[in-house]
Formats: sequence, structure tokens, C-alpha cells
Amino acid sequence: MATAQLAIPPPIFSPFLDDQCGKINAKGVSWEGYQRAKLVSAEEVDLLKTLERQGKSQRAATFATQGSTYAKLYIDLLRKLQKVDTVQAVLVGISNMLADQTTLPLFHNLSQQPDSKSDDPYGPLIKCLSLQDEFVLLEALRIMAILVSTDPKPIPEACIPPMLDALAKLTNGKPFILLLRKTHLISGNAIVSANPSPARDLAIQVLGAILGSRQIRKAAWDHESLLSGLIKALKSNPSPQLQYWIILCFWQLSFEKYAAEEADKRFDLVALFAEVARTAAKEKVTRVVMATLRNLLALAPSANINSMLVQKVLPLVKSFSVRKWSDDEVIDDIKYLRDELEARLSNLSTFDEYASEVESGHLSWSPTHESEEFWKENVEKIRFEKNGKVVKQLVALLSSSRDPLVLAVAVHDIGQFIKYGDDGARKMINDLDGKIKVMELLSHESGDVKYQALLTVQRIMSHSWTS
Repeated sequence: MATAQLAIPPPIFSPFLDDQCGKINAKGVSWEGYQRAKLVSAEEVDLLKTLERQGKSQRAATFATQGSTYAKLYIDLLRKLQKVDTVQAVLVGISNMLADQTTLPLFHNLSQQPDSKSDDPYGPLIKCLSLQDEFVLLEALRIMAILVSTDPKPIPEACIPPMLDALAKLTNGKPFILLLRKTHLISGNAIVSANPSPARDLAIQVLGAILGSRQIRKAAWDHESLLSGLIKALKSNPSPQLQYWIILCFWQLSFEKYAAEEADKRFDLVALFAEVARTAAKEKVTRVVMATLRNLLALAPSANINSMLVQKVLPLVKSFSVRKWSDDEVIDDIKYLRDELEARLSNLSTFDEYASEVESGHLSWSPTHESEEFWKENVEKIRFEKNGKVVKQLVALLSSSRDPLVLAVAVHDIGQFIKYGDDGARKMINDLDGKIKVMELLSHESGDVKYQALLTVQRIMSHSWTS
């Protein structure tokens, strides 16, 4: 593959790793001892010692003529060596080599070379994830981010689960045990382990890099712990930079129809992203939120339109449309969202809006809920439309929601349904076990929930008495 055709690897920022690479570079390795132990050959030692004697420009010339040999050498060394400080040195050697982007295909094509393994270069890098060393873990992940994000071929399927498992642990703030104690990254220099937050930040950057692969996107979407870790990190009041990295992961996932259809249901993503956009301190955060919401609406409108309307995304993008933006793409995304949401809203009746709100699960005290006219006009439609879907959803919210506001509005609406309906409405609520669920809320810690539950119980009992 020609250099002009290479994908550009995304930058992975880690001052901690950069600092340790510099120290490991300066220390070097006594390769002769490994030769005496018959772990490396004389030819391999000569190749390694040659690089040690060369400056940066000389190494570039060496890679231009012998790059394939060095790529294979480094991956072979990872496969057969176990000692932590030596593995560290090999990983740094790979990073030094990959600093010249023309060397990327030399690693990508290793599996096609004679005497190479079918899982090269990824298998030996995956092996590094099981070593009890923080630098080895993080640097191996950073190298894999560079290689996976630029590899035109699928990577071996067996390498994907352990890579995503490692990223999930770090993203959830549960790094390997070495992250919790002192570690000797370089012999004689005790270094306190990096804070789990930088390790988490690097893991999220790595994930964002590898999600450019559709093969990785599917596996990541099926990895519940990994995605829940991203959501948890986004809810932890992160820095604008970390916000951007997290949302960038979901933006890449949102290009897949299955993800666009399931994202809001699984993670309440529309509400979360709308709130991030309202409070974003950086334009790039708003930009990637808008791009993600556009994908969700374009690829899976029926799965996301209700939440977008309920979460007031339309007023949000209208306010954004009068701002000045430095990026034309965010302007285009805002216009698309505004035009699509306006068109869809204009076709909705008041009942449709109410049904959308209930289906989204995000209830609030909008005027509709307390409008006598609305309930008189729509009680029969609420009862019979789509086999009573709205009523069933209201009753279900009494068990599924933990939000006091949602519970208060839902139990209130059940009371309104009974008040303006006939005995069939009360019977429908009883048949759905609604009476039991409403009575359980009489002991809720929220005063508003208890009050609304009391009113609804009175209406249920009043209808029971008069029937």
C-alpha cells in the first residue's frame, strides 16, 4: 500500500506513557544475556544493537530498507519473551518505529510473511494485556489503537474480546491490580502507579480509535460492561476533552442502524446528550453531540423521535441555529435536526405528543397532564388506541421508573384516566395490577408521589364503591 493511501492514525494522548517511553529508551536492554540464554539469536541481537547505535534519522533509513525484518523481529520477541522490562523495551521499539507512518503496512502485512503466525501482529500484543504491568498494558493498547485504526483488513476475531475486556475494565475504573500499588517500571526507579483516571482516559481514546472498524463496532455494541462504563464516565462530570472522547465513541457507533435503533432505549442517550449539549463548554463537544443525534434521527427515526421531542431537542437546536459556529458541519447538522423535528412535530396531534411523551418514559408537568379538556377529549383514545398501549405504559412506569417526577406524573395520569373514563377504565387498571402498584407508592419517600398516589387510590376506591 502506498504511503498516500494510508489511513492517518488518531493521536492517543498520554503524558504518562510518553514519559515512561523516554526513560525506557534511555536505559536500553542487555540483549547479550538473552542470547546466552538462547532466547534470541545472534542475528537478532545484531539487528537490535544496530538500532541502539543509530540516531532518529539513521533509524528511518534503516526502516526504509529493513523495515519488514524489524517489524517481524519485534512481534516475534513479544511472542517469546516474558520478562516485564524487556517487553517494555520491545513495545517502546515498536512505538518508535510506528512514529514513521510509512512503517504501518509492515506490521499489517506480517501475517502474510513466511514463518509468521496468522494472528500477527495482534496475537503477541494481546498477550501483553495479561502481564501484571501497567506500562505494558497501556502501551500495548496504544499500539493496537494505531494498528487497528489503520489496518485495511479485519483483525483476527479471537483478538477482539480480550482487547475489549481490557478496555472495559479501565473504562469502568477497575484497572488491573498493578494500578493500585507501586510498580517498578524501570529497574531501580519506583514509580507510583498512574491514577486510574488517566488510564481510563487512555482506554476511551483507544476505543474511539478502533471503532472506525465496523468489525469492532459490532463487538463493542454487544459488550455491555464497556458501554455502561462509557455512560458512567460521561455522567461523572468529566472534562470537556473527556466528554468529547466519550461522545466520539457513540458517534461512531451511531453509524450502525442496530445501534441507532437501540441506543436511546438502552442508555437513555437522547436525554443525556441533550443535557451535555445544553451545558457544553467547548464547540467540539456540541459538534459531536449534534452529529450523533442526527445519525440517530436519520437512521432510526421511529426509535428516537419521541425522546427528542420530549427532551426539547427542537428548542435546543433552534437556539443553536442563531449562534455563530466555526464549523460548517455542525451548522448543517443543526439545520437538519431543526427541519426534521419541526416537520414531524407539525404532523402530531396533542394526543400524539402525549403518547410520545409516555412512550419515552420522560414525564413532566406539561399543561396536557392537568388539562380537563385534554382528558375529556382523549380518554377513549387513550383506552382503546393500539389496544390500550398508553395505559399499559403508564402502569409499567410505576414499576420501572426510579424518578420521583416520572412516578408522580404517571400515577396522576392514571387517576385522570379513571376520573374521566367509565368503569371500563377502572377495570383496565385493575387488570393490569395498577391498583396494587399505585397503593405501593403510598409509602414512597417523595411527598409529591405519595400525594398523587393518594388521590388516585381515592378515585379507584370511589369507582369501586359506586360500581
